[in-house]
Amino acid sequence: MRKRILSLCLSAVILMGAGAVCGTAARATETAGEGATNTETAQIQEETAADQVPTDAAGNVITPETAKAIDSADLGATNITGENTQGAENSAAASGAGEVLQAPSADDTEMNKSTIGAAFDSSYQFNKEDSTVYIKEAASVKSEPSADAEDIVLLEKYSSINLTGTNDLTYWEVKVGGTIGYLDSSVITRDPAEIEALKEDDARKEENEAQSKQEQEDTLVEKTAEAKEDWAQALKDERRSELANQTRSLNWSGPVLSRSKGSVYGPSGKETYYNLNMSGCVRNMNRRGYYYEVWVRNDGCKMFGDYIMCAANLGVHPFGSLVECSLGTCIVVDTGGFAAGNPNQLDIAVTW
Repeated sequence: MRKRILSLCLSAVILMGAGAVCGTAARATETAGEGATNTETAQIQEETAADQVPTDAAGNVITPETAKAIDSADLGATNITGENTQGAENSAAASGAGEVLQAPSADDTEMNKSTIGAAFDSSYQFNKEDSTVYIKEAASVKSEPSADAEDIVLLEKYSSINLTGTNDLTYWEVKVGGTIGYLDSSVITRDPAEIEALKEDDARKEENEAQSKQEQEDTLVEKTAEAKEDWAQALKDERRSELANQTRSLNWSGPVLSRSKGSVYGPSGKETYYNLNMSGCVRNMNRRGYYYEVWVRNDGCKMFGDYIMCAANLGVHPFGSLVECSLGTCIVVDTGGFAAGNPNQLDIAVTW
């Protein structure tokens, strides 16, 4: 720095000396008058320059060698100063460019995403507002105004949220727990009455769905019951077909009562047969709680449900007792005078 000041001082001295010489030359030209020739003017300037010796600020004579040295020093200082100045300017420019392009560090003040994004993307440009809106259906708040962006939080249907910015695009700016996010505007409504209407619609839908579900369950139960009945009837029909074609007890290999054999000894004792109207016996059994179908087997045996009707000694075989005979299993529905003389006898009801 001291060298630069010295160089500037020496330059000033030289300039002052040169100025003095020029001033003297000018005055000499004026003295020569308008009629002087160029040669005369030049001679006068040379003589004047010869008479004027350059001196420094202290009045010391500056020799040509000293002046040359001063010029060299001044030029070097100028170059050095220029380079330093230029370098400083370049550094300042580079520093300025860095401040413009460099992203804020983690220690910098956090900036609003919309403020930053608005400089580059119109989807971040919003008309600012501060209002409470409602969500017509469950939706996710996004980290960016895009369907592909990361989800910040899932909002439940009919919840409320703080709307902070709107535009003509799909995603609007919202604030959730102090965090800026973006929500699909198609699920937003400002009207709480619309939310109430939607809730009523949902309630009706739920009621209709519950009713439809109940109807489906009732139909299923009904169809199940019908299927069970059909299955039971199929088993009954199969059983009935087997019984209708039966001609003897499956557990007896001895003689079988028939029209030609009016009396035999079967698995329970003596057997005979009779052919009377059994309607009175059936009514008597109904009063006792027995409700079976009355029908006739293919071989002529009168049936009460799956059993052959018979008469027996009620002291041995009470009403409703099941007794095995040569023709199959009998049910006691009647009694007779024979019972006194032969308590084990069975009288079989047939159509013979």
